[in-house]
Amino acid sequence: MPHYHRLVIYFDGASKNNPRGPAGCGWVLYEMDDHGTDYNKLASGQKYLGYNVSNNQAEYRGLDAALDYLDRESISCHGLYIRGDSEIVLKQLEGIYKVRSDNIIGYYNNVINSLDYVDKTFVKYTHIDRSRNSEADQNANDAIDEQRDCTW
Repeated sequence: MPHYHRLVIYFDGASKNNPRGPAGCGWVLYEMDDHGTDYNKLASGQKYLGYNVSNNQAEYRGLDAALDYLDRESISCHGLYIRGDSEIVLKQLEGIYKVRSDNIIGYYNNVINSLDYVDKTFVKYTHIDRSRNSEADQNANDAIDEQRDCTW
């Protein structure tokens, strides 16, 4: 079982013609050095989600896919930094915003349940500008364009 000091997950979701068109999600996993200045890419992935998926649902699915990868690969860490460009998703996970939508609560619960398998010694959520989330965004859009799931 690989163990890391600190991991960083970047996640994103995309829904064309929100929420009617095709949707996808993407994520990227990095190991952070002890100084927090250097990142080593460990894995990334994308998932095609089909039609009638909202942007917020796709965002949650991106984070959930990354957490599923950690669980599937039995990866543990002492600190987990979760970064994305969806302020509402991150604030809901932090407990700042309540989840009021019946269309979102199941996705929220999936992520919360997935976090049960993570060593939560330190979990930090950070809202980042879209420009700093380009690789996860590209993975989400590639999933739609290619209509396929992929982890590499």
